[in-house]
Amino acid sequence: MSTTLDLTLTVLHHLGILTVFGVLMAEMALLWLQPSPRWVELIARVDLAYGIAAGFVLAAGFARVAWGVKDAGFYLGNPVFWLKLGLFVVIGLISVAPTLTYLRWRRGARAGGALPGAAEVARARRWVLLQIGLFAALPMLAAMVARGLGY
Repeated sequence: MSTTLDLTLTVLHHLGILTVFGVLMAEMALLWLQPSPRWVELIARVDLAYGIAAGFVLAAGFARVAWGVKDAGFYLGNPVFWLKLGLFVVIGLISVAPTLTYLRWRRGARAGGALPGAAEVARARRWVLLQIGLFAALPMLAAMVARGLGY
């Protein structure tokens, strides 16, 4: 295993994580703005970027497990690694609710200009805030895994 490959995979994984968080924060910021047809299109596109970035993080993470300096057993035998991965999946599952909401909003806006009401936007904001709160635990779990805690 090349340390250059390991470094590359690590950097890609970390850049992906920062991208996911940045896009999630952009989504939250958008949810504080006044809805408009342009806003509905934009929030749906930002949410798509969030999903793509999350997929990239998973791919880079799996590549690190498969081809990184630490062998796969280091990760797969560590319950903290599984907790971290499970939390990432939970965050992804939580993201389904706002995604479906944004798609519904976009369909409504395209069909006849219907825009979401304040209560709907507030509900989406709570889902995104929950994701952000849970996301904050991921670096702590990652640091524990990197140091072999739980192994």
